[in-house]
Amino acid sequence: MPFRSRPSSEEWRVNLYKVSSIEVCPPIIPMGNLPAMKDLIGLHEGYALVSPQTFVDRMADEWTMRYQNVPSEPLRKLWRTMANTYQEAITDTATGVAPNWRVLWPPTGSGKTLGAKVYAALQAQQNAATAPPTKPVGILIVTRLIDQADEMVMAINTLSGRQVAVADHMEHRTSREQLGETDVLVITHQAYVSATQRLTSTREGKWQLLMKWKHGERLLTIVDEALCNVIEESQVKLDSLGRVIGYIPHELRIAHAPAVDALEGLYVAMGHHGGISEGFGGGACMAWHAGGSPGTVDLSALRASMFKLPYDQYVGKSDANDRARIASQVDKTLAAAEAVLDQHAYFATKGAQPTLNSSALVMPLDAPGPVVLDATAHTDFVYQLMEDRARVVPTPPGVRDYSSVTFHVARTSAGIGKGAMVEKAKTRFPRLIEDLTQRIGPERSVFFCVHKAVEHEIPEPEALPFAKVATAHWGAVDGSNTFAGCDTAVIFGLPFRDAVTWPTNVFFALQGVHGDDWLDNPTWKGHLNLRELMVRRQLSASIIQAVNRIRIRHVTDEHGGCPPADIFIVLPSGERGDDILAAIRREMPGLQVVDWPFELDGPKVRKSKAGTPQGRLLTYMENRAPGRTSLRAVAREFGLTPSGKKELQKNLRNENHPLTLALQAMGVSYAVTGKGRGAKSELVKVA
Repeated sequence: MPFRSRPSSEEWRVNLYKVSSIEVCPPIIPMGNLPAMKDLIGLHEGYALVSPQTFVDRMADEWTMRYQNVPSEPLRKLWRTMANTYQEAITDTATGVAPNWRVLWPPTGSGKTLGAKVYAALQAQQNAATAPPTKPVGILIVTRLIDQADEMVMAINTLSGRQVAVADHMEHRTSREQLGETDVLVITHQAYVSATQRLTSTREGKWQLLMKWKHGERLLTIVDEALCNVIEESQVKLDSLGRVIGYIPHELRIAHAPAVDALEGLYVAMGHHGGISEGFGGGACMAWHAGGSPGTVDLSALRASMFKLPYDQYVGKSDANDRARIASQVDKTLAAAEAVLDQHAYFATKGAQPTLNSSALVMPLDAPGPVVLDATAHTDFVYQLMEDRARVVPTPPGVRDYSSVTFHVARTSAGIGKGAMVEKAKTRFPRLIEDLTQRIGPERSVFFCVHKAVEHEIPEPEALPFAKVATAHWGAVDGSNTFAGCDTAVIFGLPFRDAVTWPTNVFFALQGVHGDDWLDNPTWKGHLNLRELMVRRQLSASIIQAVNRIRIRHVTDEHGGCPPADIFIVLPSGERGDDILAAIRREMPGLQVVDWPFELDGPKVRKSKAGTPQGRLLTYMENRAPGRTSLRAVAREFGLTPSGKKELQKNLRNENHPLTLALQAMGVSYAVTGKGRGAKSELVKVA
């Protein structure tokens, strides 16, 4: 299809408010719930529905004029599929059909999130152009991160030319009046799971508030993230619970006696199940099903009181930062305890630590008109677990082509999870840098994706022979456009989740709780080791998300091609690595896979010691939890010589030094306690 020129303002005004019943695909409705045909015909007159053709035209306009991408016929088909899917979800909700989760899996770089913004803006404008008896359509959008929610709201309002969307999250609470007035409400999935609202009944009440507006129920829910991210996992560690109970002073024990009794009962139950599990070889076992706990209790009042305690004095200090840090840890444990008492729970060991675990889908399955946007849906096993409650919408072929991307794969039998990467960081990162320096040219822009705990091991940009260097860590890359200018991606270390509790939590949240037999033998529909399969799929999806942060997300031709790029990754050897690589190739058609002759743990490479690594220190402190970090630990972490440590101390004492100012901007200050040889130098990060 030839590119259509930008419509005039008058054409745009006419097309924007045009609703053509010919263009609207009928909703896919289970046979047992079919409404009368006359209801479907009248539906287009009863609701302010957006024309799919209008949506496609506006998408093409934004795609080319704003983002400088090249449209194609497969892309236009995909965008029409998106519009039809949104409309099917709306009409299902309007006609009272039981909600069916529709899952759109547009490839990365095909306008997935842009489509949500454009559709929401068009819907708000369509609402404004209608009059009774035609009914407006309200939309709820769920994102993972606060920044994503704010950016979504800004984009929708910009596209609309007025405020039609608001955000509601921990950093910006929206009033009840605003919730009822706004056409588009954007939230994070934590917006309705507040720290003081863990009980199931409270959570459901919050949802009802979000799903209603002045015109009744919102008819469309767009979830712009993988569904597994809206599964709330709760874990109570035996030692942590015992420590929290020990913190409770006498007066609070009296004032909150039922809550304290419940916590002490939970502690006893954990010890009991720990003994049973140890007797059977330490495997996971059910503690109780929903309703079978020692007692459901609302801990909100106790949590509020506990948050004010002088924890720093309990550990022999007088420090506001320590007080806030311990208070946060205590509250996290109490929140998890409340959840496991309210829901099912199973026992498992994490290392040598006994734990109780529970999970819940924090978005109700009966959310109005739910549509999930997930570029890796075909890889993610979550949607198979939903069975007939979810339908992955077929994507038109030929949307993307990765033939210009070279995927360099090294394999290893050594550990590449967080623990192993932290343990061996001092030898592995120098080997990586030496190899890349010999393999790619100085004109390259390189993006590194690593674990948060080792991000500071990447040398500073000026110490590397590349035109540009950018870094990020797992958990902070999904959906980001920050690295779209990079032509090289290096994935070093993989984000393994707990091989027992994570897949079990997801399975129980979506399939219901199974008993000890399943915990001992986690099979499902012919899959002999469901946990391992889910771990592999999760790793594949995470890798696909990470590598698509660089410039391969740009579409440069009508075949869905992208600029040339190189990706370097270390995968596990054996069947696990084969399966992960196969999933990546399925999701990235045309990808050129080659061997990368890189030895992860080969001969040691000498590491340059070039003074104080100021940029790496900033990364290190940014990724640290609030609290105190001794300068001795900093010197050891960065291999500073005595003179290097003295230079760092000198810079930190200078209040106007760029390093000191940068640390202050992230809430880190330099503190010295004591005098002479007994003096202690620390970096203090506030909560």
